[in-house]
Amino acid sequence: MLEWMLVLLPTMALITGFFDITFALFSWSTIQNAVSEGCRYAITFQTISGDGQDLSIKTTVANDSMGLLTVAGGLIHVNYYTQAAPTTAIPAPNGNVPGNIVQVSVQSYPLNWMGPLSGTIVDPFRSTSPSTINVYAVSVLSPYPAGVGAVTR
Repeated sequence: MLEWMLVLLPTMALITGFFDITFALFSWSTIQNAVSEGCRYAITFQTISGDGQDLSIKTTVANDSMGLLTVAGGLIHVNYYTQAAPTTAIPAPNGNVPGNIVQVSVQSYPLNWMGPLSGTIVDPFRSTSPSTINVYAVSVLSPYPAGVGAVTR
């Protein structure tokens, strides 16, 4: 019985660790793909019927995230920059014009581990996750589609 426990506990820790690392990589790659799709959607000035461009971009990211993100979660961000000042975000509603830079990002997506990897021996479970995912996609807005003079943000 003692030998069985000495083998079982480290084996379970190893298996749990593999699941945690695999889920972290899956989450990161899925969210990165969703953010890239949102950026591609943004540069073409598409909108979902009844929504502005920013909400349409956020909805696209949420739809492509395989259920990991929601629009209401507040983790999806859309910012616009000019090429002359690529570090200063343009306040609404003047940013989404052709030639400007669009940045679609997911910030502070929490990774919840299966195993208590981040706590202490006294308190192995934490109420918040110490690891987060931050993903960004950036591109230059293309010209307006034919027949469109402006898109509401």
